[in-house]
Amino acid sequence: MGTPLLSIVIPVYNAQETISRAIGSILSQDFKDVEIIVINDGSNDRSLEFCENIARNEPGIRLFSIENSGVSYARNVGIEQAKGKYITFLDADDYYAEMALEQVAANLSPDTEMMIFGYNVDFENKYTDCLLPSEQVFTFHDQHRFREYAVSLIRNEMINAPWNKVYLTSYLKEKEIMFPADLNIGEDLKFNLSVIRDIEHVKILNMALVNYCVKKGEGLVSRFRLNRFDVRYALLMEIRNLLSYWGLLKENQAMIDRFLIRDIMAYFMDFYKMNCDLTYKKKLEIIKELLSRDNIKKSLNNSQFEDFSTRIIELILKTNNTRFILFTAKILNIKRVAR
Repeated sequence: MGTPLLSIVIPVYNAQETISRAIGSILSQDFKDVEIIVINDGSNDRSLEFCENIARNEPGIRLFSIENSGVSYARNVGIEQAKGKYITFLDADDYYAEMALEQVAANLSPDTEMMIFGYNVDFENKYTDCLLPSEQVFTFHDQHRFREYAVSLIRNEMINAPWNKVYLTSYLKEKEIMFPADLNIGEDLKFNLSVIRDIEHVKILNMALVNYCVKKGEGLVSRFRLNRFDVRYALLMEIRNLLSYWGLLKENQAMIDRFLIRDIMAYFMDFYKMNCDLTYKKKLEIIKELLSRDNIKKSLNNSQFEDFSTRIIELILKTNNTRFILFTAKILNIKRVAR
């Protein structure tokens, strides 16, 4: 194979139930100018066997096996191996819509550095589309205009994932942009913040081209992480620094404050995940310590919110009543479980 238009990187870890569908959704496309880079990340189920069986008859598939190192490291291996002019990523439990790659190829321009498209949320075969705030196809050739638009993507959390984006491979490699392998929370967002920092030529394709699969209760069984808030806060400061670099911080400070309020309460809600073994006393101590930090107090005191739900949570946090705050987190977690 020469230089394909598109490299599709699929990190695989114990995905024997879904990997055939993911790869099949690429092979079934009419558009064939692609290479499929499958990174087996130390799976201990039959994922590797399934991938080998498919790759045996498909010369466009390049299969690599590594020791289990995490999704970011696996994607970075894919970036290093990519031969395509453009690169994108597909998770092993997701799959492309029909004609998705044809739409991508048809709308790439010679100077496109990045493409962003919509997606479907597949919740146990019930679909909800997540589209972008724009007309169907739109091209940015001006940094300032894209940056103003990117703020809306950050606000709606459409900038986070890498699987609804296509990247110019040379752009990533020349700027040495890789996924942070030392993170297991927010690594996708950190990667994309690096990508959009100085980007200029961006194509928006307001079509749902990939199906993002969510299983019932999936988020509830994820592990409690004691450092979750600190990692999320560091990411929030990266967003803040990016907006400052763009000269767009002042008019978007309320968004930063809203994210902070959300992340604080979400962290307290995580105290009720099944694997959290913190005692009641320890939970209260963590709440007290976090809310006593100068940077948190300053943000809470300066915040102003128009939306009712965020305002209520802000007022609850400002009480500094640790028992009341913990009780509120418990109620909100019960509502989250019931969804």
